[in-house]
Amino acid sequence: MENKVSNQSNGTVLPPGGVPLPGNIKSQDPISNARTIIENTEDNDGIEHARTVHVGNTPVDSSSPPIRISGEFAAKTRGQTVYTVLPRASLENGEVKWIHTEKTRLEILKTIGEGGAGQVFIAMDHDIGRRVAVKKIKSDVKSPVMLMRFVEEIRTVGRLEHPNIIPVHDVGVDEDGDYYFVMKYIEGETLEDIIEKLRSGDKKYHQHYTFERRVEIFRGILEALRYAHSEGIIHRDIKPANVMVGPFGEVMLMDWGIAKSISDDVSLSDTLIPDDKSNDSKNFWRTGAGGLIGTPAYMSPEQSRGEKLDVRSDTYSLNVLFYEMLTLSHYLEDRDTLLDILEGVQNFEPGFMAYSRSKVQPPVPMELVWFVRKGIKKNPVERFQTVNEMIQRLDLRAQGIIPIQCHITLMKRFTQGILGFTDRHPMVATAGLMSTIGLGIFGLVRIIL
Repeated sequence: MENKVSNQSNGTVLPPGGVPLPGNIKSQDPISNARTIIENTEDNDGIEHARTVHVGNTPVDSSSPPIRISGEFAAKTRGQTVYTVLPRASLENGEVKWIHTEKTRLEILKTIGEGGAGQVFIAMDHDIGRRVAVKKIKSDVKSPVMLMRFVEEIRTVGRLEHPNIIPVHDVGVDEDGDYYFVMKYIEGETLEDIIEKLRSGDKKYHQHYTFERRVEIFRGILEALRYAHSEGIIHRDIKPANVMVGPFGEVMLMDWGIAKSISDDVSLSDTLIPDDKSNDSKNFWRTGAGGLIGTPAYMSPEQSRGEKLDVRSDTYSLNVLFYEMLTLSHYLEDRDTLLDILEGVQNFEPGFMAYSRSKVQPPVPMELVWFVRKGIKKNPVERFQTVNEMIQRLDLRAQGIIPIQCHITLMKRFTQGILGFTDRHPMVATAGLMSTIGLGIFGLVRIIL
C-alpha cells in the first residue's frame, strides 16, 4: 500500500492552533475567542471556525511565531510482517518433535474502539497464544501532530505501571509503514456503555451497578490517577469512554494520548492542533473538538481557558465523570454548540434537584451529592486539591464517617454512629436495647392500670 502521508511534514508551516486566526485574537478566554472569530467570518460557517480555535496551553495570539515542522514523520522504511518464532511441541511415537509453523504473529480480528485520532483493534498474538489490543493512528488523520501525540502516549503509558492502567507490551511498524503499539486486552465494557444501559432503565444493570458499585469503580479510577499524579503526569482527558470495566472487577483508565508532565508548561504536540471541520455536535464530547486539548464537555474551566494545569484540573474532570455516573446524565447535556459548552464549563453548576430527577433510579445519596458539588467548583482553590483527598473522603464514608452538611447527612451520621457502636460493643448495645424495651413495657402497664 502506498504511503500517502510520508511527504506532508517537510517544510510545512502552521500557526499555533493549526488554522489562520484573525489579527485581533489575543485573549486567552475561549468564549471570547470563539465569538471574535465568528464576528470576523463572512462565509456563514462561523461555528466551524469556532471549533478550530486553539485554546490549549499556548495562548491564542496571532503574533506568536509559526511552528515549523521539518524532517520525515513517517517510518523510514516500511515494516516487515512479523512472524511467529516459537515452535510447537508434538509427541509422536514417544518422541517429542518441534514443529515450526510460520504464521503472522499479530492477526487483527476486529475493531473495538475509535477516537478522534486512533483506532484500537483486537488481535491474536499467535506466539504467546493470547488476545491483545493494538492501537494505530487513523489513516484519515495522519500528521506530524498525531505522530507526536502517539509517541507521547506510548512513552507515558510505558512508564506508568499500575493495576488500573493498561500496560504497553510492544511497539512496531507494519508492512504499510504505520506505527502501532500493543497493549493488554481487557474484556468488558466502557463506562460510557454502562451509563447508557443504566440510563435506558436496564434492570439487570441497575441490580449490578448500584450506587455502591459505582463508587467502587470510581475509586479504581482515582487510584490510577493518584499513581499518575505521583509520577508527575496529568491525564487531561478523563471521561466515561476512557474507562474500561472488566467482568472480574477490573477498572482501567485508558487513552493517555494527551497526558503531559505537570512540570512542562506545554508539550510539543500541544503547539500544533489539527483542523477539525466537523459540524457534528457530538464532537464536543470527543477529544480534540475545536482544536481544544481535551474533550470540551469534560474540561475544567482552567483547561478550557488554556491556562497552565495542575492535578486539580484532573480532579474537576473526575467529578464531572462521577456526576454522570451517579445521575446518569451529563451536567451540560442540553447544550449543543461549542459556545454553550464552554459557557457552561466556565459558569454553570447543577443544583440539588439535578441529583434526584432520574426516572430510573432513586435519588443520589446526599453525602455523594455534597462530594461532587465540592469537586466541580469552578475555582480550583475551592475544590478537592488532590486525588488522595478524594480517596480519603470516600474511605471515611465507607466507615460511616459522613461530614454533616445538611439535615439528611446529620441523620445518616447519627444512624451510622449507632450502627458502628453496636458493632463495636454488641453486649452493651443489647443491654441498652433490652432496658429501653423494659422501660417501655413498664410505662405501658402503668398507663393501662
